[in-house]
Amino acid sequence: MDYNNQPCPACGNPLTDGEDVVVCPVCATPQHRECWHKNGRCANDELHASGYVWKRENNEPPPVEKEEEKSSVRICHICGSENPEDMLHCGNCGALLGEQKKPDASERKCSYCGKINPEDALHCNQCGAPLGTNASSTAFFGGTPYIAGTNISADEKIGEYTAGDLAIYTRTSAKNYIKKFKRFESGKKLSFNFAAFFFAPGWFFYRKLYKVGIFFLVAFTTVAILTSNQYTIVENAAEKYSEPIESAYSEYYDAFSDKDTTEEEINAKMKAVYSLLIKYSKEVAKPYLLIYGPTLLLSLICALIADRMYYKKVLEDMAKIKEEAPDIPVKRLMLAQKGGTSVLAFIICSLGENMLVNMLYSAAIMIKELF
Repeated sequence: MDYNNQPCPACGNPLTDGEDVVVCPVCATPQHRECWHKNGRCANDELHASGYVWKRENNEPPPVEKEEEKSSVRICHICGSENPEDMLHCGNCGALLGEQKKPDASERKCSYCGKINPEDALHCNQCGAPLGTNASSTAFFGGTPYIAGTNISADEKIGEYTAGDLAIYTRTSAKNYIKKFKRFESGKKLSFNFAAFFFAPGWFFYRKLYKVGIFFLVAFTTVAILTSNQYTIVENAAEKYSEPIESAYSEYYDAFSDKDTTEEEINAKMKAVYSLLIKYSKEVAKPYLLIYGPTLLLSLICALIADRMYYKKVLEDMAKIKEEAPDIPVKRLMLAQKGGTSVLAFIICSLGENMLVNMLYSAAIMIKELF
């Protein structure tokens, strides 16, 4: 669209051909990129909530020479760009061409795909982008050219893809993963994922890495079954030493409280308590190591490979979408649908792991009793 001689709302100077201009996806206001960077948001950000849409000063519609040409194009109601008649989204700002009404105060318009959403919606029910008119809280989805919480431009290339596309795909905790992906591209091989360490194998299901998740689910379940007999050793040791330790401590407390007891007698009672505690610790040290050692090792492996495996999946999915998506708006929708997270898969994994361990443990006990 031609913005020549239109005033920049930030500095008041007219826009000229050849200048670097940013168009706000929310209200379609053109402004100098330098002014946008200086303010950190659209100059008309305060008007977004009222449904403000920018218009040229002269308010003159683009001239149409022939009636046939007028019917063969669709004019975007947001930025005024001309689009082919069969297009669903504006090729300039991405707004839905069929959505010809302004959002009122009770509706929230997705600044990425143009879909109108209910007032209480947090994410767009069409493309999944975060909703809101505050640029500082909605990342580049809401108009700012940077990924929220970073100084990384949405247009910056990370490998073959832009940071913006990667943010659409990852969605939750996008700023953390964008930084990790950038380090991978610079040559770093590994990173540590605390979520994968504490919540494996469920984290892999949460991030839709189902094959890797199933592998580690089987691994964690196998370890739990193989070390289940160690719990019996721990329970027997606790039963064996609980009463002697309690009795020895009671004798020490009585001696300590008695004024007639000598210091040597108190020390002897205290040594008796320590001796029993040391014997108990030695007896349960090996079982505890066998119970928690393999699980801790698996969790550590998950934490070290999680980000790399996730990045590999991201690249594979984005390569397929790049081949299949006919245009940018459709690509964005496919990225949002293919990526993101699955809370349901995480819950199913957590419940499934506990049920599988209990089922296999019960089966092992039955087989042991039969034979």
